[in-house]
Amino acid sequence: MAIQRRRLTVVDRTIIELRRRDGWSTRLIARELGRSSGTICGEIRRHGDAAGYLAATAEADAAAGHRRSGRQRRLAADGVLFAEIARLLRLGWSPEQISGRRKRLETGMEYSSGLRVSHEAIYTALYALPRGELRRELLSYLRQAKPMRGRKPKGSERRGKLCGMTNIKERPEEIEGRLVPGHWEGDLILGTGGASAVGTLVERTTRLVVLVHMATRKADVAASAFAGALNAIPAPLRQTLTYDQGKEMAGHAGLAAQTGMRIFFADPHSPWQRGSNENTNGLLRQYLPKGSSLAGWDQDDLDLVAASLNDRPRKTLDYATPNEAFNSLLAKLANGGETPNGGGVRYGC
Repeated sequence: MAIQRRRLTVVDRTIIELRRRDGWSTRLIARELGRSSGTICGEIRRHGDAAGYLAATAEADAAAGHRRSGRQRRLAADGVLFAEIARLLRLGWSPEQISGRRKRLETGMEYSSGLRVSHEAIYTALYALPRGELRRELLSYLRQAKPMRGRKPKGSERRGKLCGMTNIKERPEEIEGRLVPGHWEGDLILGTGGASAVGTLVERTTRLVVLVHMATRKADVAASAFAGALNAIPAPLRQTLTYDQGKEMAGHAGLAAQTGMRIFFADPHSPWQRGSNENTNGLLRQYLPKGSSLAGWDQDDLDLVAASLNDRPRKTLDYATPNEAFNSLLAKLANGGETPNGGGVRYGC
């Protein structure tokens, strides 16, 4: 009979109790249950006492031990692993990024504890903290704490149509698979009352983020600012830009002429058509909260925010960082590969 590796159940423990009363040896009991004799001996040794082995007592002891073991014990608030998690949360990493990066680098020297941990275990440990300053601080680093999930209802379309738009449906199919670098998504995130704004650009294959200071939301200002930022990217890595139909892109023809890029426009109320950019905007709200003014952020400030995002591991990149992925593209061009090289990119104009 094949040896099973599942945990002992209450039925297994009842059989052990009955067979022990009948005088069976541990070897015979193990054979009946399809377990090793060592497993049965260990079970009796751990949960037996002077009165003998009782299935009900053994089951209760095992359940209590399981609750005390594993992640709950490893993630004690005063433990080494929890301290490392708190440090990375303060750097802006998400629980999923922390978990994935530890798994990726578990054989290296970066983590002294040498323990894996799932993102669900991190969330559980954070929410299990007693009320107090530490709990408030660490929970404040979690992203997009929405009161409820789901999409907002679609409203009526209020924006005017841009002239000469090329719809996203005409975008080459090769772009959809994210296998070819140099294709970007763009948007604006707005400050209080829409009076201030920051331009966001994301490269679709590496998720590299570029932030652009916007003096105003006027179309000519937006086109000039985006052109300056994109022209800092090596030419072969700026092929297309996909944007929504915001009025700030009324000067898209001039932007295309200045950068040499083709510009495509997503359908209204279709954020999934620019998924990388929408996700990035959500991450940016950790730094640029909704309802706050963005007027005080200059380009140097925005460069620091972009650098922070680009140094975070991303699940979609197998927990490499956008900087690592983008630098890999640059290195390929430097070595005569198919992808271009520029030696470095400044995250702004």
